[in-house]
Amino acid sequence: MLWVGRLFEERYTAVRLLVVTLAGVGYLTLVPEGRSMSNVDHWLSAGVMAWGFVGVRWPFAAATGIAVLCAAGYLIGADNDAVPTVGQAWALFELGARRHGPQVPAGFAAGLAGTVLSDVGDLLADPVMVLFGALTVTGAALLLGVHVRAVGELGRRAAAQDVARVRAEERTAIARELHDLVAHHVASIVLRVGVARNVLPLADPRVRQVLDDVHATGAGALADLRRLVALLRDPDGAQQAALADPAGLPTAIAAAVDRGRQVGLAVEADVDPAVATLDARTALAVLRLTQEGLANAARHAGADARAALTVRVTGDRLEFDLRSAGRRAPARLVAGSGVGLIGLRERVDVLGGTLAAGPDEHGWRLSATVPLEKEPT
Repeated sequence: MLWVGRLFEERYTAVRLLVVTLAGVGYLTLVPEGRSMSNVDHWLSAGVMAWGFVGVRWPFAAATGIAVLCAAGYLIGADNDAVPTVGQAWALFELGARRHGPQVPAGFAAGLAGTVLSDVGDLLADPVMVLFGALTVTGAALLLGVHVRAVGELGRRAAAQDVARVRAEERTAIARELHDLVAHHVASIVLRVGVARNVLPLADPRVRQVLDDVHATGAGALADLRRLVALLRDPDGAQQAALADPAGLPTAIAAAVDRGRQVGLAVEADVDPAVATLDARTALAVLRLTQEGLANAARHAGADARAALTVRVTGDRLEFDLRSAGRRAPARLVAGSGVGLIGLRERVDVLGGTLAAGPDEHGWRLSATVPLEKEPT
């Protein structure tokens, strides 16, 4: 029976109105015994059914327009108001189901007035019965529509809460695994390297330099992991637990370039100081592009590769370009391969930018363009 509930969704408004219109056509074709339909009644009913389709986009206009037609029916001599009354009731149902605020009581007042005025002759003879009947028909239709809208909103809120709960559980599970598994192993590596550089006899200073670098890199990775775990467990603290500080982005990029040089890359970096003015999300994306790009350069082109990094803030966009060339042939590289590049593409897509990665005539190229939000004036 789920399809019944979906039938009352706004996207199926035209279907509902078509069903009601077909019912009206059936009534006009098969007039109940004892009832008569004049030409005026037929034309008025046809006008109400046609105007009802305005409610596909403008339910308030449909309700008020049908109210005017119902009231005008008395003036032009209409006698059978069955179809206009049903049309008025359905228009108020659509209004209550799809709109809120001042339009709802205004539409109800117009619908009630139109229904009453369509029976002016009976109103003078039995005002209580006419008012009661009009109030019952229009009020019940409007309340039913409001009820359908309330149920729909509750359903959407419940679905959103379920999604939020599932996502929170997933984040918590990921945070737990990162802390208990990955962070544990990284902490162990940092500890053992620290012990090794202080206990083992190291005659060659280059060995100590490598151990110091591994220790510092591991300690930095552990700190990032702990911030990430805190962010996963408390998304509301995202701003406070930002993994990249825009003001410190030039320093963070310089540190990433230094790590690339330490593994043998010959890196030339040209970074616009204006990157310090980027927002946190864009700053983090730039940092990850730099780190992953240099790591890929060392992995694919060789540790003795040459790399040229350019980061520019030009007008309303950020331009990132990293080119590398080494002893390995570009033909061995496959554009878009690896989870790292997929993650970078996702980061850039979220920011509304574009990313290209793949071999060029000299080696490997990673480039991205990200639009920047303009500061309010």
